[in-house]
Amino acid sequence: MSFSTSDSNLEIAPPSALELLWINHRGLVIAIVAGVVVIALVILSIMASAHSARIASASLLSEATDDAGLKAVISKYPHSPAAANAMLLLAASLRDAGKIDASNELYSQFAESFPNSTLVVSGLLGRASNARVSNHLDQALSSYQQAAAAFPQSYGAPFALFSQVQLLAQAGKPDDAKKVLQSLLTQYPGSAAAQAFGGASSASQPAEQ
Repeated sequence: MSFSTSDSNLEIAPPSALELLWINHRGLVIAIVAGVVVIALVILSIMASAHSARIASASLLSEATDDAGLKAVISKYPHSPAAANAMLLLAASLRDAGKIDASNELYSQFAESFPNSTLVVSGLLGRASNARVSNHLDQALSSYQQAAAAFPQSYGAPFALFSQVQLLAQAGKPDDAKKVLQSLLTQYPGSAAAQAFGGASSASQPAEQ
């Protein structure tokens, strides 16, 4: 059989790196691809389940009208944002019912369960309120100070300073109260807490509550 000149100059290109990989390791490649697909499906399933749980927990919280309802949210969805809200609401309800120890225990549970929640400051404020109701004013003042210092950007910081002013004035420490009041008016001039003291004009006056 004869070949033309043009045919004899043809060359067969060697397989590419990808082709060699497929030829030599096709079983491993298929297994890896299948594994990735399975992992992706699992992640999607977890995300869908978490989304459904958030919706269901929020719905259950909205339907809670008493302590039993709040406890149901906490029990059924213990790690959800709705459970965090339910814990705070239930702790406040227990305080109103005079169950200070139970309220404090729940605030502690909240802090342990949701250390990174944006509502963490509420736990400190709640414990401060419990101490205040129990006439443990030093403990209350300490908790308010901790809340203001640890969470200066939170919604609770102005209230924590506001409460400090009241407690210091009540304890007969007008100079200390005035210093805290000046901090409140300087750091949070537009807050409701600052406005409750009459705005910036109050900075020059000792706080009296």
